[in-house]
Amino acid sequence: MLRLGVWMAKGDPILVVENLRAYYPSKKGLVRAVDDVSIVVREGECVGILGESGSGKTSLALSVMGLFERIARFSAGASNDPELMRAFREGKKPLEERPGVSGKVIFRGQDMLSIPEDERVKIRGKELSLIPQGLGHALNPQHSIGYQTAEPVEVHEDEIRLIELKRKVLEYLGIVQLADAGLRYVMDPSTFSGGESQRILIAMALIAGPYMVIADEPTSALDVTMQRQILNVLGMVRDDFDVSLLLISHDAGVVAELSNRVAVMYCGKIMEFGPAVKMFHEPDHPYTMGLMSSFPTIAMMQMKAGKRPRLRGIPGDPPDLTEIPSGCPFNPRCRFAIDICREQVPEYREVETDHWIRCHRYGDLSEE
Repeated sequence: MLRLGVWMAKGDPILVVENLRAYYPSKKGLVRAVDDVSIVVREGECVGILGESGSGKTSLALSVMGLFERIARFSAGASNDPELMRAFREGKKPLEERPGVSGKVIFRGQDMLSIPEDERVKIRGKELSLIPQGLGHALNPQHSIGYQTAEPVEVHEDEIRLIELKRKVLEYLGIVQLADAGLRYVMDPSTFSGGESQRILIAMALIAGPYMVIADEPTSALDVTMQRQILNVLGMVRDDFDVSLLLISHDAGVVAELSNRVAVMYCGKIMEFGPAVKMFHEPDHPYTMGLMSSFPTIAMMQMKAGKRPRLRGIPGDPPDLTEIPSGCPFNPRCRFAIDICREQVPEYREVETDHWIRCHRYGDLSEE
């Protein structure tokens, strides 16, 4: 049964993202994966990032972790385009026209984009952890799951006895409810199911005691039963470990259950960001409206709240991120679009307390 996460945020901002851009090259041109994104995550809360595949959610996660730049450099080299490599080396082109990352990613008072890489290494895995997308390649097939789970502790703690390290690994594998962890500690990843592999990745993200965890599509490769179990584990992480969560998913049900604030992402931009109850019951952006009416479970929640939504999809396909439409990127698929939507990029503005939107027609829409 779908539940809407309504628990209140607590604490000061732990992550502040300001005007973040993350571009990488391709043979078709410059891919604007993250384009002028601003978002805040507070201590102890869960912020959900919701959007269709290809909207830039994973690129946002990699940028926050300080990992996007190396991917962009690899793409520039793989493209065999000397112009792109020169743009990286010299940095003479405007930020809007060259690969790389710009803006600010302030994590616990430090800008992850401006500190040296050796300082980022000290933060990654210890203070800020990532549960990566893609179970098929997230775990190393050549090492046991015990060895891999212990790695974040070994990297960040110089002096820890082997017996203490093993005890800690078994403790965290037990916390995520991996069956027979003591017996399977020495097994390699190929012997574990998708749900079990996801539990191992969660244990790896938690074991060094982070302040914040980014979970990138943590249930996408799992069946419904496994999804429920992983959601229960993530809920336990949020409540019992008192860590901040940035939850990335294309599944509105997953985001609704765990998040207390939700950002809706499209074409590399945040289109709407606000409290979960507001976003799921009374969305104001046409794209958010379309997403909610595309999910039967969300439509049922809206009906219980007294609304009469029609179940419908969003016409058309997301644009190629190398050829973003002029004006609002959603305008070719938006039934409310007018001339200004096709001509000018809407400003990202706070329209109510803690509610941000990128739409020319905010307050002038009706769900007819």
